[in-house]
Amino acid sequence: MTPVTKRVLAVVPGGLYAGAEMVLLRDLAAARERGWQVRVASGDCPLLERLDELGFAHVPIADLRLPAGPKPVALARLGGRVARAAVRLRSGLRPGEVLLANGLNVLPAIRAARTLGVRNPAVWLAHDVLVRGDRLRLMQASGAAVDLAIAVSEATAAPLRAVGIPTVVVWNGTTWPVELAPAEPPQPPVIGLSAVLTEHKGQMVLLDALGRMRNREAVVERMGGVLPKDGDFARTLQLRARRPDIAGRVRFLGHRTDPLARLRTWSVSVSASTAPAAGPLTALEAMAAGVPFVATRHGGVMEVLGDAGISVAPGDPAELAEALDRLLADPDLRARCRDAGPRIIEDLGLTIEAHQRRVVDHLDAVVPGTAAPES
Repeated sequence: MTPVTKRVLAVVPGGLYAGAEMVLLRDLAAARERGWQVRVASGDCPLLERLDELGFAHVPIADLRLPAGPKPVALARLGGRVARAAVRLRSGLRPGEVLLANGLNVLPAIRAARTLGVRNPAVWLAHDVLVRGDRLRLMQASGAAVDLAIAVSEATAAPLRAVGIPTVVVWNGTTWPVELAPAEPPQPPVIGLSAVLTEHKGQMVLLDALGRMRNREAVVERMGGVLPKDGDFARTLQLRARRPDIAGRVRFLGHRTDPLARLRTWSVSVSASTAPAAGPLTALEAMAAGVPFVATRHGGVMEVLGDAGISVAPGDPAELAEALDRLLADPDLRARCRDAGPRIIEDLGLTIEAHQRRVVDHLDAVVPGTAAPES
């Protein structure tokens, strides 16, 4: 029997090189090790530097994110970009090449390519919990183009399954094993938040919580890049950090090349997201290192957190402040969280290697002549 040539073209909408893009490239590297030929289609974005480092071929397409400007004009411009991307996909796809959509914004271009006659298998890497009406409508309009969705949590999978999209869950993974954080937190205590700086990540909620805490020595460190569209919010956050109740107690670290090393210096790690997070890598990283984690009570993180941390209501700085004070003041609680995190990572197999194996198994299964993996 002639061996099947396995090819994948990953389609990226554009933007920062952040968590979703990092996971995508790791998965593609694992696929290449399993014999896949890999290409990546994207606009001009920070991802290109990493593609060059990894030796992945690049296929240029239009940026598939909603551009700036009045919404009617922005939607019209986006429609033109989607049409051009669909034509590019139709002309550039190779026989049997799997289309791998990295996120919801790619799906309209794949749906448009289908109308132009493209019949290549399409797999959607779903890493958002869809709750907004416009996002749900976009998914409903484009989901018919998807042969398989790979969701990062049950919370992510639920709305996809509700409209009939074949969906499997493959949880994100983290580096394992890793060096544990020190048993005794630093003094003064450090509360860390690792996320792209954008409003729905809850950075403002965390600063308001810091101002309400009984512990007046604790400091906040915010780690991560800034989306170009969120420059105004970044300035607003800087102004909030200078107000008298928290002045001198907030550190903006920006992007760090070794975030795990910094995370191990934190007393507590936080996800204060006001929108449901699909399956935040920051939670898994903190759990693996034994750093207690505080999460907002929605989204995928609640499926794995267990005793590795505590949860709070979204958008409630008073409850978040109480949770942080409790963790910093209770050594027994911190010890339970420290012990539970690594145990959960190991018991549930929430490692990078396990994640990659499962994703590539599902890619293999959409190639004609191969079998579906065990769930």
